[in-house]
Order: sequence, then C-alpha cells, then structure tokens
Amino acid sequence: MKQNMTCLLLEDDHFTMTMMKDIIVGAYPQVKIISCYQIAEAEQYLVSTKVDFCILDINLPDGNSFDWLSRISCEITYSFRIIFITAYSTYAAKAFRFNALDFVVKPFSPADLYMAIDRVLQSINDEFRKLELEQALRNLSHSEEAEQRLVLKSQKAIHIVRLGEILYLSADNNYCNFHLTDGRILLVSQPLKHYHDKLNGFGFLRIHQSYLVNQVYITSLKKKTNQLIMSNKESLPVAQSRRVDVIAYLGQL
Repeated sequence: MKQNMTCLLLEDDHFTMTMMKDIIVGAYPQVKIISCYQIAEAEQYLVSTKVDFCILDINLPDGNSFDWLSRISCEITYSFRIIFITAYSTYAAKAFRFNALDFVVKPFSPADLYMAIDRVLQSINDEFRKLELEQALRNLSHSEEAEQRLVLKSQKAIHIVRLGEILYLSADNNYCNFHLTDGRILLVSQPLKHYHDKLNGFGFLRIHQSYLVNQVYITSLKKKTNQLIMSNKESLPVAQSRRVDVIAYLGQL
C-alpha cells in the first residue's frame, strides 16, 4: 500500500459527505480527500489530478456516475479504483455482484465503509482487478444480458468472455471450466459456486452439483436418462433434485 494516497468523494448529501470524511480521516490518515458535490466538479479533478480511488454516489443532481464514467473513460490516462454508494440494494445485488464492483448500500455504518476501503487498498495495484473494473463500466452501459462480459483469469492468460459465448460451466474440484460456443474450454481458478452466485439472474441454470448451463443453449431433456441435450449435441447429467427446475424452464419455452 502506498504511503500517501488521494481519494475523490462524490456525494451531493452534505451529511453523508461529512460522515464519510470523518470516517476516512480517522482511520486512514495517509489518504488525502477531495470533496465534490457534483459530477461536473468531480470530472475536473479526475481529468487533471491523479487519484488512487473514488467513492461515488450513483445518482447525482447533474447525472449518473455510471454514464459519466463511461463517457469520460477515454480521457483518463491512469487507473483508479472505485467504491459506489447506492440506495438501491436490489439493483446492487445483481449488477454489482456480477461486475465485481465494490459498493456500500445506504444507509451504511462506518464498518461497511471500512470494509469497502480495505478491499480497495489491498488490491490497488492489482492489474486483473483494474481490467475487471474497466469491463464492468462497459457492461453497465449495455442492457442486453448476452452482451455482458466476464473477465476470467486462467493459468496462462486473462480472457474477456461475453455471456452469449458461454455454453455451460463444469466443476473441476476447486476450479471451473468455461465451455464456449467456439469449442474453447477455459480453466479458471474459482469454484463453480462462485460463478453460480455471480450469474444468478443472468439466464444460467444449475442442473447438477457439477454443471451450470446457459439456458439459451438447452435443446431438450431425455427424461428416462435425466440427460440434458445442449445445442452442440453434448449430453449433461441432471441431478434428481434439479429435475423439477429444468422441466419448469422447458415448459416456459
């Protein structure tokens, strides 16, 4: 962690701004704070002053933080980390979880902010995390689920994959295989449960302890053998406990 760091706070509520400043000053004396109450003000600082991380309210009187960051991303020549502040916990649960963004939900306690800041400071120089953030901001500007992208790290490379390219995921002990529509298989160092949680609500169906499938590519179910047939003709086993979910999905088609 760097000795001296700069944090840009963007929050239009004066009480919340004062509370955040008091929390940061008390717990992180190495952090210099830049306070902004409007997006226009924050933009001047981001473009002209190098900051290490930002804490941004999402909905401001003069715009939305996501749209703003997407718009100015090409003007910023350095990387920084972001913690988003949101009052919309339902939205956060899906969008933030999928995009691996750091966030706190209003109303928040000092402990909530400490946890978010600590996560940011621990990974401030993590290149993979920076790439995840860049991709996350692109995702938030696209509404189509199939166009949402995951950043995956295999042993040899970092891959950016559209959800529409994923046929299914298979467990491999504490690792996970991504089976793609072009025939590639990417082995990543996260368990299947990690992606089950991340992809919940994005059109993926858990059919077995070892398989998570993209519903778009399901073609049929062989009831006698409990085998799910995918669009590439592969057969995947359906656990007895998951059979009802699969039949319910097929019944909606």
